[in-house]
Amino acid sequence: MEQQGKKGLAIASLVLGIAACVISWWGLVLGIIGIVCAIVGLILAINAQKSYKALGQKNGIATAGLVLSIIGLVLSIIGTIVCGVLLAAGTAVANQIANDPEVANQLSSALDQISSSVN
Repeated sequence: MEQQGKKGLAIASLVLGIAACVISWWGLVLGIIGIVCAIVGLILAINAQKSYKALGQKNGIATAGLVLSIIGLVLSIIGTIVCGVLLAAGTAVANQIANDPEVANQLSSALDQISSSVN
C-alpha cells in the first residue's frame, strides 16, 4: 500500500475515534452510531498499523486512532446502556402515573412544593 493510503487510513481511524468519543453520550441512537464509528475506526487503525509494520515503520496517528477508537467504543457502549436503562425507567414511571391517579396526585404535590420553595 502506498504511503498516502496508509496515512489516510490512520487519519480516518483518528477522526472516527474522536467522533465516537464525542457522540457517545448524546442519546440512544447516537450511542449506536458511536459504536459503529468506533468499530470502523478500530478496523482502519489495525489495517494502517499492519501496513506500517510491514515496512518496519511506526505511526503515531494510527496508534492514536486505535486508542481513541477503543475508548470511543467503551464510552458508546456504556452511554447506550445508560440511555436504554433511563428510557426504560422513564417509561415505567410514566405507566405507573397513568395507571394510578394517587401516584399522579403525589407527584403533583411534590412538584408544587419544589416550585414554591424555589420561588
